[in-house]
Amino acid sequence: MRAQLQKYGERGCLIRAYNEDGATIIGEALRMHPPQGFSEFVQGYDNMLLIFSNPEAVAGLNTWVRALPENLTGKVRAGRRLEVPVSYHGADLAEVARLTDLSEAEVVAIHTAPEYRVRMMGFSPGFPYLDGLDSRLHLDRRGSPRNHIAPGSVAIGGSHAGIYTVASPGGWHILGQTERVLFRPDLAKGPEIDPREVFALAPGDRVKFIAID
Repeated sequence: MRAQLQKYGERGCLIRAYNEDGATIIGEALRMHPPQGFSEFVQGYDNMLLIFSNPEAVAGLNTWVRALPENLTGKVRAGRRLEVPVSYHGADLAEVARLTDLSEAEVVAIHTAPEYRVRMMGFSPGFPYLDGLDSRLHLDRRGSPRNHIAPGSVAIGGSHAGIYTVASPGGWHILGQTERVLFRPDLAKGPEIDPREVFALAPGDRVKFIAID
């Protein structure tokens, strides 16, 4: 795999400039056979930070990254596909239609047409940044963010779609609401925790919005 490595403090290394599937490949490799001394990683929009238990372990990361294609042949798990039913009666639907010079029905049709890909998780627990939003719906975030947005709010901001997973402030344009639960903190208790049960989505997964009444 071709990627750029940048030392990040004494025990960290930032991996950058990998291709679209690079994050999935690296994540699978860390799950199956992590490099010696590996502790944890944090995935960003177009990079990934790896943290090691000691500074010496960072030195061997370049060799580990170069070996990824051979190590993972036929072993990378396909991302999950999740259908998300949405009631498109959001507080900003009419405003989005006005700003984009579209009808509300056209906004809904355009928003539900693509199959989105989870690029990264962030902002709040389980919040997915979704690639694939049609350029006709690209809008700057609201000038005045809301103090409270309900969980399950389906929204757009910039070039991304997203789903609010917890009650929080936010400045994205709300198109609708889903009852699909993406974050289950009640399952994050106990000695053995499966992140894929706590969080319905992970980077590399795919999302399809389905309009419902």
